[in-house]
Amino acid sequence: MPRPAGTRNHDFDEKRAALLDALTDFALSADLRRPSLRQFAMAVQQSEPTLRHYFHDRQGLVVEILETIGRRATPLWAMVATPSASPAEAFAEYFRISEAGIKLGGFTRAHAFGLIEGLADECAGKAYLEKVLEPALKAVSEKLRGTTGAPHEETALRAAALAALSPMLVMALHQELLGGASSAPIDAGATMGHLKGWLGRALTPQTD
Repeated sequence: MPRPAGTRNHDFDEKRAALLDALTDFALSADLRRPSLRQFAMAVQQSEPTLRHYFHDRQGLVVEILETIGRRATPLWAMVATPSASPAEAFAEYFRISEAGIKLGGFTRAHAFGLIEGLADECAGKAYLEKVLEPALKAVSEKLRGTTGAPHEETALRAAALAALSPMLVMALHQELLGGASSAPIDAGATMGHLKGWLGRALTPQTD
């Protein structure tokens, strides 16, 4: 006997979670061209009606993917947020963790997907801001908030977080996704060395 229209199958949540996990993996590895709902469906060997059944429409799916990216990044942000012994050490730790995220954790693709989708769609932009970008900035602010010698004023903490995250994001996009690695290579190690030195000294209390 067919299921009445509008009712869910008994394993709806499990199937939805598995699909979302696979679709997020696809979003973080696909060509950066805003896949259509059909392309998302083909990537996980499903039909468009199936994806509509679980996510309603493409916008709903993209928002859910961004929320999933945020959940996946939570352990990394918790690691970033751990206080350090000094501002200089805080930035050294941050750049060390960020470098690992760029190499192994999908840092660049996650932000690229969020930017591409978010700039094209207001709902996706809000999801990227709230679930990915702001938590990444907040983790740096929280790290400094608990670090001896670092400023505690909110505007100063946010400025420091922006100063730490922005060059990492631009460098990652420049090298990995815009062809900079071959046409305009950046010495990432040396660059991060300068950044952590400058930022560390900027936030270290001066003694007479």
